[in-house]
Amino acid sequence: MELRSIEAFVRVAELGSITRASRDLGIVQPALSRHIQRIETEIGTPLLVRLPRGVQLTFAGRRFLQHSRRILQEVARATEELNIGSEGPTGRVVVGISPTLSPLLVPGLVERCTSGFPNIQLKIIEEFTRRLQVDVLNGQVDLALLTNPPPNRALRFTAVLTEPIVVVMPRHQRGVSPVVTLDELASMPMLVTRGIRAMVDEQLASHGVCIEVECEIDAVEAIRRMLLRGRGASIMPISAFRKEINDGLLTGLAVGGVNLSRTIMLAHVGDQVSAAAQAVMGLLRAEIDALAQRGIFSALSEGSAWQMPAERTLVGAA
Repeated sequence: MELRSIEAFVRVAELGSITRASRDLGIVQPALSRHIQRIETEIGTPLLVRLPRGVQLTFAGRRFLQHSRRILQEVARATEELNIGSEGPTGRVVVGISPTLSPLLVPGLVERCTSGFPNIQLKIIEEFTRRLQVDVLNGQVDLALLTNPPPNRALRFTAVLTEPIVVVMPRHQRGVSPVVTLDELASMPMLVTRGIRAMVDEQLASHGVCIEVECEIDAVEAIRRMLLRGRGASIMPISAFRKEINDGLLTGLAVGGVNLSRTIMLAHVGDQVSAAAQAVMGLLRAEIDALAQRGIFSALSEGSAWQMPAERTLVGAA
Protein backbone atom coordinates (compact mmCIF):
# COMPACT_ATOMS: atom_id res chain seq x y z
CA MET A 1 0.00 0.00 0.00
CA GLU A 2 1.52 3.31 -1.09
CA LEU A 3 1.74 6.29 1.22
CA ARG A 4 0.39 8.61 -1.47
CA SER A 5 -2.70 6.41 -1.78
CA ILE A 6 -3.30 6.77 1.96
CA GLU A 7 -2.83 10.54 1.69
CA ALA A 8 -5.32 10.63 -1.19
CA PHE A 9 -7.88 8.63 0.77
CA VAL A 10 -7.60 10.90 3.82
CA ARG A 11 -8.11 14.02 1.72
CA VAL A 12 -11.14 12.56 -0.04
CA ALA A 13 -12.61 11.53 3.33
CA GLU A 14 -12.00 14.96 4.87
CA LEU A 15 -13.48 16.89 1.95
CA GLY A 16 -16.27 14.41 1.23
CA SER A 17 -15.70 14.74 -2.49
CA ILE A 18 -13.36 13.19 -5.07
CA THR A 19 -13.75 16.29 -7.23
CA ARG A 20 -12.71 18.68 -4.45
CA ALA A 21 -9.87 16.41 -3.32
CA SER A 22 -8.65 16.20 -6.92
CA ARG A 23 -8.38 19.99 -7.12
CA ASP A 24 -6.81 20.21 -3.66
CA LEU A 25 -4.15 17.58 -4.37
CA GLY A 26 -3.52 18.53 -8.00
CA ILE A 27 -4.37 15.00 -9.19
CA VAL A 28 -6.80 14.24 -12.01
CA GLN A 29 -9.96 12.48 -10.85
CA PRO A 30 -9.33 9.13 -12.63
CA ALA A 31 -5.90 8.84 -10.99
CA LEU A 32 -7.33 9.76 -7.59
CA SER A 33 -10.09 7.16 -7.97
CA ARG A 34 -7.48 4.52 -8.81
CA HIS A 35 -5.66 5.30 -5.54
CA ILE A 36 -8.87 4.64 -3.61
CA GLN A 37 -9.66 1.51 -5.60
CA ARG A 38 -6.19 0.07 -4.92
CA ILE A 39 -6.70 0.44 -1.18
CA GLU A 40 -10.19 -1.07 -1.35
CA THR A 41 -8.86 -4.02 -3.37
CA GLU A 42 -5.99 -4.61 -0.95
CA ILE A 43 -8.21 -4.36 2.12
CA GLY A 44 -11.01 -6.31 0.52
CA THR A 45 -13.91 -4.03 1.40
CA PRO A 46 -15.41 -0.74 0.14
CA LEU A 47 -14.29 2.38 1.99
CA LEU A 48 -16.51 4.92 0.23
CA VAL A 49 -20.07 5.06 -1.01
CA ARG A 50 -20.35 7.16 -4.18
CA LEU A 51 -23.30 9.56 -3.95
CA PRO A 52 -24.78 11.95 -6.55
CA ARG A 53 -22.97 14.73 -4.73
CA GLY A 54 -19.76 13.60 -3.12
CA VAL A 55 -18.89 10.46 -1.20
CA GLN A 56 -19.69 8.98 2.21
CA LEU A 57 -17.47 6.76 4.33
CA THR A 58 -18.57 3.21 5.05
CA PHE A 59 -18.08 1.75 8.53
CA ALA A 60 -14.79 0.22 7.33
CA GLY A 61 -13.90 3.59 5.79
CA ARG A 62 -14.34 5.39 9.12
CA ARG A 63 -12.13 2.83 10.86
CA PHE A 64 -9.49 2.99 8.13
CA LEU A 65 -9.50 6.81 8.28
CA GLN A 66 -8.44 6.71 11.94
CA HIS A 67 -5.58 4.34 11.13
CA SER A 68 -4.59 6.39 8.06
CA ARG A 69 -4.30 9.61 10.04
CA ARG A 70 -2.09 7.90 12.60
CA ILE A 71 0.11 6.47 9.83
CA LEU A 72 0.58 9.91 8.28
CA GLN A 73 1.30 11.41 11.70
CA GLU A 74 3.97 8.81 12.43
CA VAL A 75 5.60 9.33 9.02
CA ALA A 76 5.62 13.10 9.54
CA ARG A 77 7.02 12.65 13.05
CA ALA A 78 9.80 10.33 11.85
CA THR A 79 10.71 12.71 9.03
CA GLU A 80 10.76 15.64 11.42
CA GLU A 81 12.95 13.92 14.00
CA LEU A 82 15.46 12.79 11.39
CA ASN A 83 15.69 16.32 9.99
CA ILE A 84 16.19 18.11 13.32
CA GLY A 85 19.40 20.09 13.21
CA SER A 86 20.79 23.27 14.64
CA GLU A 87 17.63 25.14 13.59
CA GLY A 88 15.53 23.28 16.16
CA PRO A 89 12.31 21.30 15.72
CA THR A 90 10.28 21.70 12.56
CA GLY A 91 6.87 20.56 11.41
CA ARG A 92 3.18 21.28 11.78
CA VAL A 93 1.44 21.26 15.14
CA VAL A 94 -2.34 21.60 15.46
CA VAL A 95 -3.51 22.90 18.84
CA GLY A 96 -7.14 22.81 19.95
CA ILE A 97 -8.31 25.37 22.51
CA SER A 98 -11.77 26.12 23.89
CA PRO A 99 -13.47 29.47 23.15
CA THR A 100 -13.15 30.53 26.80
CA LEU A 101 -9.35 30.15 26.68
CA SER A 102 -8.30 30.96 23.12
CA PRO A 103 -8.58 34.78 23.36
CA LEU A 104 -6.27 34.66 26.39
CA LEU A 105 -3.74 32.09 25.19
CA VAL A 106 -3.48 32.35 21.43
CA PRO A 107 -1.81 35.79 21.04
CA GLY A 108 1.00 34.97 23.46
CA LEU A 109 1.37 31.40 22.21
CA VAL A 110 1.77 32.53 18.59
CA GLU A 111 4.30 35.19 19.59
CA ARG A 112 6.35 32.68 21.61
CA CYS A 113 6.29 30.14 18.80
CA THR A 114 7.23 32.67 16.11
CA SER A 115 10.18 33.99 18.08
CA GLY A 116 11.37 30.74 19.68
CA PHE A 117 10.61 28.12 17.02
CA PRO A 118 10.25 29.81 13.62
CA ASN A 119 10.31 26.45 11.79
CA ILE A 120 7.20 25.15 13.54
CA GLN A 121 3.97 25.66 11.60
CA LEU A 122 1.34 26.33 14.25
CA LYS A 123 -2.37 25.89 13.56
CA ILE A 124 -5.01 26.81 16.15
CA ILE A 125 -8.48 25.27 16.20
CA GLU A 126 -11.16 26.71 18.48
CA GLU A 127 -13.77 24.16 19.59
CA PHE A 128 -15.55 23.11 22.74
CA THR A 129 -14.17 20.19 24.76
CA ARG A 130 -16.51 17.49 23.47
CA ARG A 131 -15.53 18.12 19.85
CA LEU A 132 -11.85 18.69 20.62
CA GLN A 133 -11.54 15.32 22.35
CA VAL A 134 -12.91 13.59 19.24
CA ASP A 135 -10.50 15.56 17.05
CA VAL A 136 -7.52 14.49 19.18
CA LEU A 137 -8.58 10.84 19.04
CA ASN A 138 -9.05 11.06 15.25
CA GLY A 139 -5.63 12.60 14.75
CA GLN A 140 -6.92 15.95 13.51
CA VAL A 141 -5.51 17.78 16.54
CA ASP A 142 -2.08 17.10 18.08
CA LEU A 143 -2.56 18.87 21.42
CA ALA A 144 -5.74 20.09 23.09
CA LEU A 145 -6.66 21.99 26.22
CA LEU A 146 -9.80 20.29 27.53
CA THR A 147 -12.17 21.31 30.31
CA ASN A 148 -12.90 18.53 32.84
CA PRO A 149 -12.58 15.81 30.19
CA PRO A 150 -13.94 12.31 30.82
CA PRO A 151 -11.31 9.56 31.21
CA ASN A 152 -10.03 7.95 28.03
CA ARG A 153 -7.30 5.30 27.92
CA ALA A 154 -6.15 6.39 24.47
CA LEU A 155 -5.27 9.88 25.71
CA ARG A 156 -2.63 11.23 28.05
CA PHE A 157 -3.79 14.05 30.32
CA THR A 158 -1.78 16.61 32.26
CA ALA A 159 -3.56 19.05 34.57
CA VAL A 160 -2.39 22.59 33.85
CA LEU A 161 -4.74 24.77 35.92
CA THR A 162 -7.86 24.95 38.05
CA GLU A 163 -9.91 28.14 38.26
CA PRO A 164 -13.16 29.37 39.85
CA ILE A 165 -16.47 29.51 38.02
CA VAL A 166 -18.47 32.61 38.88
CA VAL A 167 -21.72 34.33 38.05
CA VAL A 168 -21.15 37.28 35.72
CA MET A 169 -23.66 40.09 35.17
CA PRO A 170 -23.90 43.81 34.38
CA ARG A 171 -22.97 45.89 37.43
CA HIS A 172 -26.32 47.63 37.73
CA GLN A 173 -28.19 44.34 38.20
CA ARG A 174 -26.74 43.49 41.62
CA GLY A 175 -26.95 45.03 45.07
CA VAL A 176 -24.30 44.86 47.77
CA SER A 177 -24.26 41.08 48.39
CA PRO A 178 -21.01 39.54 47.10
CA VAL A 179 -22.46 36.02 46.89
CA VAL A 180 -25.23 34.38 44.89
CA THR A 181 -27.07 31.80 46.98
CA LEU A 182 -28.01 28.40 45.57
CA ASP A 183 -31.69 29.39 45.66
CA GLU A 184 -30.91 32.56 43.72
CA LEU A 185 -28.85 30.61 41.22
CA ALA A 186 -31.67 28.15 40.61
CA SER A 187 -34.06 30.99 39.75
CA MET A 188 -31.67 33.30 37.88
CA PRO A 189 -32.06 32.97 34.07
CA MET A 190 -28.63 32.36 32.54
CA LEU A 191 -26.98 32.83 29.19
CA VAL A 192 -24.67 29.82 29.08
CA THR A 193 -22.80 27.45 26.78
CA ARG A 194 -23.81 23.79 26.62
CA GLY A 195 -20.51 22.59 28.07
CA ILE A 196 -20.48 24.99 31.01
CA ARG A 197 -24.12 24.21 31.71
CA ALA A 198 -23.47 20.47 31.91
CA MET A 199 -20.35 20.92 34.03
CA VAL A 200 -22.00 23.28 36.54
CA ASP A 201 -25.17 21.19 36.80
CA GLU A 202 -23.05 18.13 37.58
CA GLN A 203 -21.22 19.96 40.34
CA LEU A 204 -24.51 21.24 41.76
CA ALA A 205 -26.35 17.90 41.55
CA SER A 206 -25.53 16.86 45.12
CA HIS A 207 -27.15 20.10 46.34
CA GLY A 208 -30.39 19.32 44.52
CA VAL A 209 -30.28 22.37 42.25
CA CYS A 210 -29.43 23.19 38.66
CA ILE A 211 -29.01 26.47 36.86
CA GLU A 212 -31.97 28.19 35.23
CA VAL A 213 -31.23 28.67 31.53
CA GLU A 214 -32.64 31.62 29.64
CA CYS A 215 -30.75 30.75 26.46
CA GLU A 216 -28.08 28.17 25.63
CA ILE A 217 -25.54 29.91 23.41
CA ASP A 218 -22.42 28.08 22.25
CA ALA A 219 -20.67 31.35 21.49
CA VAL A 220 -18.75 32.99 24.33
CA GLU A 221 -18.26 36.25 22.46
CA ALA A 222 -22.00 36.57 21.87
CA ILE A 223 -22.64 36.10 25.59
CA ARG A 224 -19.98 38.73 26.36
CA ARG A 225 -21.60 41.27 24.06
CA MET A 226 -25.05 40.66 25.54
CA LEU A 227 -23.77 41.18 29.09
CA LEU A 228 -21.93 44.35 28.10
CA ARG A 229 -25.20 45.65 26.65
CA GLY A 230 -26.80 45.11 30.07
CA ARG A 231 -28.67 41.98 29.07
CA GLY A 232 -28.97 38.92 31.34
CA ALA A 233 -26.47 37.02 33.47
CA SER A 234 -24.09 34.16 32.85
CA ILE A 235 -21.95 31.63 34.72
CA MET A 236 -18.41 31.27 33.41
CA PRO A 237 -14.79 30.53 34.32
CA ILE A 238 -13.36 33.68 35.86
CA SER A 239 -10.60 34.06 33.26
CA ALA A 240 -13.09 34.41 30.41
CA PHE A 241 -14.44 37.69 31.87
CA ARG A 242 -11.53 38.79 34.06
CA LYS A 243 -10.77 41.92 32.02
CA GLU A 244 -14.36 43.17 32.00
CA ILE A 245 -14.68 42.56 35.75
CA ASN A 246 -11.36 44.28 36.53
CA ASP A 247 -12.35 47.22 34.31
CA GLY A 248 -15.61 47.63 36.20
CA LEU A 249 -17.77 46.80 33.18
CA LEU A 250 -19.22 43.60 34.68
CA THR A 251 -19.64 42.11 38.16
CA GLY A 252 -18.29 38.70 39.19
CA LEU A 253 -20.00 36.88 42.07
CA ALA A 254 -19.27 33.65 43.94
CA VAL A 255 -21.93 30.99 44.36
CA GLY A 256 -22.34 30.46 48.09
CA GLY A 257 -22.10 27.00 49.65
CA VAL A 258 -20.14 25.33 46.87
CA ASN A 259 -16.76 25.87 45.24
CA LEU A 260 -17.54 25.76 41.53
CA SER A 261 -14.43 25.28 39.42
CA ARG A 262 -13.05 23.83 36.24
CA THR A 263 -9.80 21.96 35.59
CA ILE A 264 -7.99 22.40 32.29
CA MET A 265 -6.13 19.32 31.03
CA LEU A 266 -3.54 19.21 28.27
CA ALA A 267 -4.33 16.13 26.17
CA HIS A 268 -2.61 14.19 23.39
CA VAL A 269 -2.64 10.65 22.03
CA GLY A 270 -0.19 8.11 23.45
CA ASP A 271 3.19 8.58 25.05
CA GLN A 272 5.09 9.68 21.96
CA VAL A 273 4.73 13.21 20.61
CA SER A 274 6.87 14.92 18.01
CA ALA A 275 9.69 17.24 18.95
CA ALA A 276 7.68 20.14 17.56
CA ALA A 277 4.64 19.19 19.64
CA GLN A 278 6.83 18.88 22.75
CA ALA A 279 8.14 22.38 22.09
CA VAL A 280 4.59 23.75 21.74
CA MET A 281 3.56 21.99 24.97
CA GLY A 282 6.33 23.89 26.71
CA LEU A 283 5.16 27.15 25.17
CA LEU A 284 1.57 26.50 26.29
CA ARG A 285 2.69 25.89 29.87
CA ALA A 286 4.87 29.01 29.82
CA GLU A 287 2.01 31.18 28.56
CA ILE A 288 -0.42 29.75 31.12
CA ASP A 289 2.13 30.34 33.89
CA ALA A 290 2.59 33.93 32.75
CA LEU A 291 -1.16 34.54 32.78
CA ALA A 292 -1.46 32.90 36.20
CA GLN A 293 1.22 35.19 37.61
CA ARG A 294 -0.90 38.13 36.44
CA GLY A 295 -3.83 36.71 38.41
CA ILE A 296 -5.99 35.88 35.38
CA PHE A 297 -7.12 32.54 36.85
CA SER A 298 -7.24 33.59 40.50
CA ALA A 299 -10.31 34.11 42.65
CA LEU A 300 -11.55 37.69 42.72
CA SER A 301 -10.62 39.90 45.64
CA GLU A 302 -13.22 41.18 48.10
CA GLY A 303 -13.19 44.51 46.31
CA SER A 304 -14.28 42.78 43.15
CA ALA A 305 -17.18 41.10 44.97
CA TRP A 306 -15.66 37.60 45.10
CA GLN A 307 -14.67 35.53 48.09
CA MET A 308 -13.63 31.90 47.80
CA PRO A 309 -16.19 29.80 49.71
CA ALA A 310 -14.69 27.48 52.31
CA GLU A 311 -16.24 24.36 50.81
CA ARG A 312 -14.79 21.28 49.17
CA THR A 313 -14.25 21.31 45.41
CA LEU A 314 -16.76 19.29 43.40
CA VAL A 315 -15.14 18.25 40.12
CA GLY A 316 -17.52 17.47 37.29
CA ALA A 317 -16.92 16.12 33.79
CA ALA A 318 -18.09 17.97 30.70
